[in-house]
Amino acid sequence: MRIRQLESFVSVCELGSITQAAAALNIVQPALGAQINALEEELGVQLFERGRRGTKVTPAGIYFLGEARKMLEHVSDVKKTIKTFVPNEKEHLSVGLTASLSAMLAGALAQDLSHLSRSVSVQVVEDMSHVLGERVARGDLDFALAFNVPDHKAIRKQPMLQESVFFITSPNSPFGHDKPIDMAELAKATFVIPTEKGQIIHLLKEAMHQFGLPLNVAFQIESMDAIKGLITDGTACAVLPFGTVAREVKAGALIARRIVNPPLRRTLFLLQPSNRLQTDATRHAQATIERSVSRLAESPAFEGLG
Repeated sequence: MRIRQLESFVSVCELGSITQAAAALNIVQPALGAQINALEEELGVQLFERGRRGTKVTPAGIYFLGEARKMLEHVSDVKKTIKTFVPNEKEHLSVGLTASLSAMLAGALAQDLSHLSRSVSVQVVEDMSHVLGERVARGDLDFALAFNVPDHKAIRKQPMLQESVFFITSPNSPFGHDKPIDMAELAKATFVIPTEKGQIIHLLKEAMHQFGLPLNVAFQIESMDAIKGLITDGTACAVLPFGTVAREVKAGALIARRIVNPPLRRTLFLLQPSNRLQTDATRHAQATIERSVSRLAESPAFEGLG
């Protein structure tokens, strides 16, 4: 009985699909099937019922799942203890953040995580929410903070906060004051957006559509610096996370107006791979990340999930 066989068996049970488990483990489906077949042959029982509707765990498989998890946890503990005998051996932790969260959290979070232990190395990466979700599902990241990530069997997600997005404009534009803005006034603005695939533009389009109002998108630019330049000179406005423009707003170069009737909000989730065993380092890292996120509630953009 091999560790890889146990990992494969647990993954199939948790994901409910050999196809999804193979993708999560980054192996081809026939190889995963062969590992399960070899495990069943060694144990002398059928662990899964295979049919057109998918893979179902047998009673024997349900019992063995608990034992397999115990064995894998024990192996993980042994590996962790063994590493204490090897000088300079470090456990690697990777954390993904969106661009707006990176601007607010990355530096302090990296420092906090690096203080957990001298035996832990930390990498913080930046990407879009849907990409971070995909990377967590594949097991490429230990943690990610991302918005409105759909349910996935390979992802364990924990809702953290609600974020309001803001209408961003120049102090010199016709919209240049700090009062809340509603959909009717948004329909009068000319917008620049970073990408048609972004969550925020979809939130805005849906809200405008509900009111039967037009959305005037004149520019689509991938560079956030270029977007800020167009806003600063009054050429266009944008709807963005507050963290993306927090420095410019503080300096008075840009104005962030709260959107009302309805507000545009999205949910921030803490993501982890669902089939990854917890270590002391990941448990402490999770607590550190949760503390960092709780400090976001001090920002005008974030609020609790009450």
